[in-house]
Amino acid sequence: MITVRKSKTNITAVVISIAVFAVLAVFVAVMLGDAVSTSGEEALQVIEDSVIRAVVSCYAYEGFYPDSIDYLVKNYNLAVDTERYLIYYDKMFDNLMPNIIVSEVVR
Repeated sequence: MITVRKSKTNITAVVISIAVFAVLAVFVAVMLGDAVSTSGEEALQVIEDSVIRAVVSCYAYEGFYPDSIDYLVKNYNLAVDTERYLIYYDKMFDNLMPNIIVSEVVR
């Protein structure tokens, strides 16, 4: 008959393996969270840059800043997912750059 002895080194190796795996799992989870938040911030910046580009193009071609984002959508092919992003557009005068702020919709 074969008897199996449990030694302290086998139990120690298993505990160390589990601890290393847990640390790696936490590290991967944290890194994925940072990647998601960074990509969200970059998406907001890309949308804001697109709106600004369309606004400046309108001013260059037509000599005035548009009254609303809808004008840019219709005439300058600006595409924004309005269910996901909010665009604050505040125009004061025809010859002054409007304030533009893009934010993500909170659900």
